[in-house]
Amino acid sequence: MRLNVEDLSRIRIISTLGVPFETHFAWGRLADRQRDGFAEWRRITRLRMRRLPVAQKPLEPSYSLLETLTPVPPRDDELFHTVAVEPFWDRILRLLKAERDACGRAMLAGGMEHALNSLHSAVRWESPVLRIDNIHPARQADLGGRGLALVPSLFAPHPFLIDSHMGWPGPPILVYNVTPEPEATMWQGREGEPVLRALLGRTRADVLDSLRETRSTGEVADRLRISSPSASKHITVLRRAGFVTTERRQNSAVHSLTPLGETILG
Repeated sequence: MRLNVEDLSRIRIISTLGVPFETHFAWGRLADRQRDGFAEWRRITRLRMRRLPVAQKPLEPSYSLLETLTPVPPRDDELFHTVAVEPFWDRILRLLKAERDACGRAMLAGGMEHALNSLHSAVRWESPVLRIDNIHPARQADLGGRGLALVPSLFAPHPFLIDSHMGWPGPPILVYNVTPEPEATMWQGREGEPVLRALLGRTRADVLDSLRETRSTGEVADRLRISSPSASKHITVLRRAGFVTTERRQNSAVHSLTPLGETILG
């Protein structure tokens, strides 16, 4: 796309296009099988979806991308949003705000050229053209002095432009994706985790969290890198407190959360 001097002077940086927008792309991320920064999010979301009654299984959001930007977005994504996005939204928003602030600092430190070339590896500024490499057919766009909004997204799969070509009547928007590292911890635990660890102790709280999926004592020990006797001791305490239930399967004991345990973890 071509940017003139007026466009460059009207560039804005926005932290997010909102929950419906991110939810729209989250469904596609859920279908991926990559071992990336979303792997833990996929595991947690799929587990939550499996626990829902069959009649309440979330469906793929049917609304269009542009509908997510309307003042009153559609709500047919509500169940999927509840299990996949809403529990993490505070953390997602902090990440996107941090990205917005980083973009602003890049602009102050090195000017607009440096900021634009720092957005994403698929976005390149070669004055007066801003190039976006993605899966969409190549096309040219002239902003005509309307400026450009730069918006990071967590779940969008690649950078893309929202403009009149897509039916968007407002100022053009460049969405670029930010991806957490594969070892990202933003998906782990809940906001109440520090309180839970203060109540139960760090290791015991980690044992409880590890049982979001049914596991044997050995599997818990391996996951947390503690000894099997230690894992067994913590599980016994949690079972006596009513947080964990244990059953025999063949020659081993397997453990899972009780409804009370699930409530405690959130």
